[in-house]
Amino acid sequence: MRIHHLRRYTATIIVYAILVILVLITGFASDVFLTGYNLGNLFLNATSVGLLCIGQTFTIVSGGIDLSVGSLVSLTTCLTAGIIDGQESLVLPVVAMVFTIALLIGFCNGLLVTKTGVHPIIVTLGMMAALQGVALIYTKTPTGAVPDYFAFFAWERVAFIPVPCFILGIAAVAGIIVLKLTRFGRYVYATGGNAEIARLSGIHTDRIRIVTYMICSFCAALAGLYLVSRMGMGDPRLGEPFLFDSIVPVLLGGTSFSGGKGGIVGTLGGVFILTILNNTMNIFDVSAYWQYIVAGAIILVAVAFYGRSRA
Repeated sequence: MRIHHLRRYTATIIVYAILVILVLITGFASDVFLTGYNLGNLFLNATSVGLLCIGQTFTIVSGGIDLSVGSLVSLTTCLTAGIIDGQESLVLPVVAMVFTIALLIGFCNGLLVTKTGVHPIIVTLGMMAALQGVALIYTKTPTGAVPDYFAFFAWERVAFIPVPCFILGIAAVAGIIVLKLTRFGRYVYATGGNAEIARLSGIHTDRIRIVTYMICSFCAALAGLYLVSRMGMGDPRLGEPFLFDSIVPVLLGGTSFSGGKGGIVGTLGGVFILTILNNTMNIFDVSAYWQYIVAGAIILVAVAFYGRSRA
């Protein structure tokens, strides 16, 4: 019984073993890696990626995928900073508007995927292009500003702990509770494992998948707001790297690309592995192009390994 229980978490154990080894090797190889300044940067970068990956985990576990999150991040930063433009009275209305838009976009993604039968990659690729176009119509250069207190969410500390740690931690705990301890979470796994059997069992699979896309878009908007607090402005190109960064850690963390398997605990391990790899390459002045090669290689290896183990 215990052996069977451990096998369920083999992927997560492997991910965290790799993470520990990576930290030890990088710590010995570089005097910079374990400094407070560098670790602070690690958490800054991991928070934005982690928020996106939490939402993406819901979508992939349900048997889908959302390629539009990067463009939604760009649009969120532009609308937030551009409309607020330093005016404190507009903060709450604009934040509420941004979350509403994100939920609507997620709803549209889920509705198109479930009702048209078109593959999620095609649907969300189209949405990605549309949202990127809207962002570039709104502005082609970094724009806007937010009140100074907005920076609290990215740069301040509470009891010596960076606020981004709290943000990522709260989002992760909420995601784990919903995915692992609620009926909705069980339905997400059932839908991703075998949608037809889940439907015959009385689960409204279309509704479940639509909600997962809405969760994914909500997390993308949350990541966009966090990045606005970090940068103080909006950028129509800011979300481009997140096309890969929102998927690689999820697959690396053991979530099956075909759905029905995985979770946020493994995803967080994948987030920190990817963040540390990128940070290490920056420390050793490795070309940014190699980061794309590493990300692509991780996707291929993860899909091949977990796909084979699922079979």
